[in-house]
Amino acid sequence: MKQNPTPAPIKINGSNIDLGEALPRKIQDELAHVAETYFGHLNHATVGFTRDGNWYCCTINVQVSNLKVIIAESSATDCHKAFDQSLAKVGRQLLRRKQRVADSRRVQMSAAALA
Repeated sequence: MKQNPTPAPIKINGSNIDLGEALPRKIQDELAHVAETYFGHLNHATVGFTRDGNWYCCTINVQVSNLKVIIAESSATDCHKAFDQSLAKVGRQLLRRKQRVADSRRVQMSAAALA
């Protein structure tokens, strides 16, 4: 099956925060790369930034394949660090989901072989 060549829609929101030009590019590249590493296709994603005092909070919502939405959130002293921490959490969750899918396929294959 041929993959869709157009990039997945990634919405980036900054609540009263100037994200500049580099951060949105970084988000587009790295989030698409992490999703494609584990599942090959990103359906959609939303990245939101808020400020709480001296801390920046980053929330990432990602949907790949037909799985449930993955949500990760973290806080740091700047937007780049907050995004990197949230992206690491998304990567770990995607890895765990891929392993669960592979395990369930192995169980189905072994059950079919026994039948």
